[in-house]
Amino acid sequence: MKNSTSASDAFSKTDKTRTPSRVTAWDWTLFVLLLTLSLLSLYLLYRPHPGPKEVWVSEGGKVFGIYPLSQNRVIRVKGPIGTTVISIHDGEAAITSAPCPHKFCQKMGPIPRRGHIMVCIPNQIIVEIKGPKERGADAVSR
Repeated sequence: MKNSTSASDAFSKTDKTRTPSRVTAWDWTLFVLLLTLSLLSLYLLYRPHPGPKEVWVSEGGKVFGIYPLSQNRVIRVKGPIGTTVISIHDGEAAITSAPCPHKFCQKMGPIPRRGHIMVCIPNQIIVEIKGPKERGADAVSR
């Protein structure tokens, strides 16, 4: 056993021969490049998509009117059971008054984005936001 060394001695000898690691200029360059690419990708994914959005109002399956979402107005649509009042205000559309018995369409609240839709089934009124495609979540689970 003249040449035997313990395992701890072998590791301690290799640790002493290692040079300490240092951050080089290339490391900083790579770090800055990756950070820049990450921030750029976040911006491209979540940037706002400005564009004209419109409120399409249909009555009985036929288009009653197309209105810009950017202009505040009140629209009255006569359906089979009475008049439905639609309000466009601050970039959102909402059914504010409906002649239907349960008023589910009023309880839905305002719709602000493309693809959102409100329907008053008894009065056969459909309110839909249309415009350029937006990025974001396809659905939200609650």
